[in-house]
Amino acid sequence: MGSYYGYAVAKNLAMCSVFKFVVCITSRMTDLLVGAPMFMLRDSDGRLEELGRVYVYMQNGPLDLPPQLPHLTGTQTFGRFGSSITPLGDLNQDGYNDVAISCPFGGENKQGLVLIYNGHAGGLREKPSQVIAGQWASATPSALPASFGYALRGGKDLDNNGYPDLIVGAFGADTAVLYRSRPIVNTSATLTVYPAMINPEEKVCTISRGNETLVNLSFCLSANGKHLPNHLEFNVEVQLDRLKQPQKGAVRRALFLDTQLPALQRTLTVPNGARVCSDTKIFLRDEKDFRDKLSPIFVALNFSLNPQAAADRYGLRPILNYQTAELIEQKAQILLDCGEDNICVPDLKLSVHGDRKEVYMGDDNSLTLTFNAKNDGGGAYEAELYVVLPPEADYSGIARNNESLTQLTCSYETENQTRYLSCDLGNPMKSGTSLWAGLRFTVPRLKDTHRFVQFDLQIRSKNENNSQSEVVPYKLEVVVQSDVILQGVSRPDKVFFPPPNWKLTKNVMVEQDVGPSVQHTYELVNNGPSRISHTLLQLKCPMRLQSNRLIYPLEVTTEGPVNCTTHNIVNPLNLKVRRCGLTNPYKNFNLECLASYKVEKMPYAILPKVTPSGAKKMVTPVVWNKPDSTYAVPLWIIILAILAGLLLLALLIYVLYKLGFFKRTPYGTAMEKAQLKPQAASEA
Repeated sequence: MGSYYGYAVAKNLAMCSVFKFVVCITSRMTDLLVGAPMFMLRDSDGRLEELGRVYVYMQNGPLDLPPQLPHLTGTQTFGRFGSSITPLGDLNQDGYNDVAISCPFGGENKQGLVLIYNGHAGGLREKPSQVIAGQWASATPSALPASFGYALRGGKDLDNNGYPDLIVGAFGADTAVLYRSRPIVNTSATLTVYPAMINPEEKVCTISRGNETLVNLSFCLSANGKHLPNHLEFNVEVQLDRLKQPQKGAVRRALFLDTQLPALQRTLTVPNGARVCSDTKIFLRDEKDFRDKLSPIFVALNFSLNPQAAADRYGLRPILNYQTAELIEQKAQILLDCGEDNICVPDLKLSVHGDRKEVYMGDDNSLTLTFNAKNDGGGAYEAELYVVLPPEADYSGIARNNESLTQLTCSYETENQTRYLSCDLGNPMKSGTSLWAGLRFTVPRLKDTHRFVQFDLQIRSKNENNSQSEVVPYKLEVVVQSDVILQGVSRPDKVFFPPPNWKLTKNVMVEQDVGPSVQHTYELVNNGPSRISHTLLQLKCPMRLQSNRLIYPLEVTTEGPVNCTTHNIVNPLNLKVRRCGLTNPYKNFNLECLASYKVEKMPYAILPKVTPSGAKKMVTPVVWNKPDSTYAVPLWIIILAILAGLLLLALLIYVLYKLGFFKRTPYGTAMEKAQLKPQAASEA
């Protein structure tokens, strides 16, 4: 099936003013529009799609109608774009005629569309200025498609408002609808900010705020159009620092002086064909209230017609020309200490030192990174130290144990599963600045799948040129290390042999029949930080001395996950254990046992640099008692010795008695008595 080229034709359009209905006085040439509603194009998959097309032929001379490229092609599949075409006249009063083209089966519900194309000096614009959707037509009960736009007629001013109107027919709904044109307002606006370079150091005394940095702001609005009211009302809004959105945490750096707000809303009444201006003042906030000093302060003017303005007898109000720019922006810059061009180029340098080079599996691994930040160039604005933490690390705080270190303000944040630390280095970080500061971390979540842990540090600023330092990595080696200690104790700490009343016997029944008991206790302690999965502990004690049994192993007891084996049978005679007392030593020698250990395996993929091992010598002194006599002392000798002692004692007492040892002298001699009398008389 063909494209139905020529299904709809519009002609008698004057080239001189492009699509004007009357014949141009100077050229008297008309243009031609030809519709092909079933025109097809191949899509990206190579399949044909029925889109429709309208061919525009601009007449250059008699019988000279070259096509305007590109052609107008529909966007609705099976929409039949170009089924109906009608000239509208000059809708927007710009001196060029406009055209309506139908797409009777277009739209979401296939109810039909009508597209308005404006003319210009080179022909028709490629995109429609307005699309009219016939939703009402699809709501009308009918067995046929609504076909809104099946027929079009335009170019007549039916309501006498000075603008041509449009009639649209909906074949399926058996209805035709009149669309009235609204008066067009051509508007222009200007916005001025002076001075555009704001010097924060220049302050002016104001009644409301004290000393402030003031800036002049003025805006003007002009309006004109045909068949408009004598006065037009506009809603005007001026926003300061428009790109700083408070809901995102940004601070507006400039405010209006009279309201101390970042936005101004006014209603301006502009006479048709006139220009109205308004002046006001704004001020720059104190520097401590914001950080961004580099980016421009954008001032935006937005305006629109007052929707509450009076309407005509048909309820229609004027509208702005769709080509009018309703948003106008100007920008002001904060004066920086960066020379005549107001551009600072910093030279940022960073060096990092740490208090350790290794981190150990199983430890919290406290770490202090000390850094030196320098700026050898121009001022660096919003300068920050940016630290990317590895997943194994946590931030602990600022190093405060050294008065020579600068106390920074840092924030700890997470973005896209990346944890980072940002610390304020100054705003600006002035030229020649050199500061030292320290940051504390812990590295507790180590994995043996990574041999190294790395921190990345960098100085960043908001300057446009040379805004960052080089990234300085600080790498830590992951090490497996354990501090193993072997401890031992002997109970008792010395042994007496032979024990009292001990006799050598062949019928050994209990422990005391063998000899005194000695207990050696060995304790293997892992002080970490890394874990140990397998350790070999060996005990060596002398079992025999000169072919004679010296030690009889009685039992082995353990605590913890210990598995013990021995080359000798423990307690081969199944002796019973008893406890006994000890006597004083007389002669000794030392019994030495050697315990040694070696870590054979640790539960990590990373091998330890040094395998823990060691030994402990346990010394138990053996004290020999004086041997007992072979024969016991006879009883009669003991009795005779007692009697001899008693006789000797009696003889000694008798001799002392004869010598007067036991006779007591009377109190006082004659001389002593004579001396006492005068003393007694004087006392009387």
